[in-house]
Amino acid sequence: MGTATDGNSLDVSTADVVPHRTPSSSAEAPALVRRDLTALLADLEQPGLVFSDGYIGPDRRSTGPWRRLRRAAFGRHRRLLSVEFLVMAVATASVVGSLVVAHPVGGPGPSAVREVTTSLHADGRVASSAGAVATAPSTTAAAPPAVPSTGTAAPVVSTPAAAPVAPAAAPAAPAAAPVAPAAAPAAAPAATPAATPDQLGAEALTLVRYPWQSIPGYSIRFLPIGDAPSAGFLGNTSFTWGQTGGVSSMYVYPGESVEKLAGIIAFEIGHEVDAAAVEPQGGEAAIEAILGVHPASWAPNCDCSEQVFLSGWYAAAFSNYWSPGVGNWSTLAPEPSGSELAAVEPWLNPTIP
Repeated sequence: MGTATDGNSLDVSTADVVPHRTPSSSAEAPALVRRDLTALLADLEQPGLVFSDGYIGPDRRSTGPWRRLRRAAFGRHRRLLSVEFLVMAVATASVVGSLVVAHPVGGPGPSAVREVTTSLHADGRVASSAGAVATAPSTTAAAPPAVPSTGTAAPVVSTPAAAPVAPAAAPAAPAAAPVAPAAAPAAAPAATPAATPDQLGAEALTLVRYPWQSIPGYSIRFLPIGDAPSAGFLGNTSFTWGQTGGVSSMYVYPGESVEKLAGIIAFEIGHEVDAAAVEPQGGEAAIEAILGVHPASWAPNCDCSEQVFLSGWYAAAFSNYWSPGVGNWSTLAPEPSGSELAAVEPWLNPTIP
């Protein structure tokens, strides 16, 4: 009875089995062998059993559909198998080549990058300071030295020493901040020429409120201190009692303040008003009565200090009334104020004939 086997065995059926007979004698053996070989060769010549030249697989003589398909496609399978091996060989070579390219033997050593710091200077120049900054060395191992072949000896495997790591360079010093140029020293202001006596006098006259220009024949002049008749002389006035007209001379000191000069000008104008209007109109006697002072003489008979004479007291009161003044200058009587000033006031602005 025929038995079906797996792919690695033969499918045997009653039609395929070559009858085996046990020879009855030694004479019949050669004939039986020849007859069996003839039957086998006849089977090989059947086209239904062999579809592909050179096929020698285990299912060569099987008759099943699957076996027939395998025999018919044997040639293609063989060619495809060759292509598969070729593809695998090419892929293997590609992988090996990519590994070699990705990890070249004896790669380049550490590379240095120059770090440049620029700093701008005041004069417009740009200076640069450079420092070498070492980058990390390549991790590719250096190629081992070639070992001469000595026949079929086993290759010597050497472990390449790690590439030396360059010490990191010290960080570049920070660029110095640009220094602002020192400011040029301010030019000393040009020395202002000292004002002349006339210039100071004109300025001082603006502080004198009395209308001295209305006095007939009266004038004021300003002279340097060198023209003074004696040291400490600030001014004097030439006049005639009971008449208008006269000259007041002012001796101007260098650096004298305008306010002080204005007070001295008004003091000398007071002498002109006293001689031209107060004395002729009886004002001196009235002032003596108001003050309760009756000196032997109203004014000194010389070019000397008037602090102890009523002429000096009146000139000081006149200056304090019409200008910044000279203050409480007289030593004979204090400066008038209150009811006393109100009683004296008409004589501080008398009518000039």
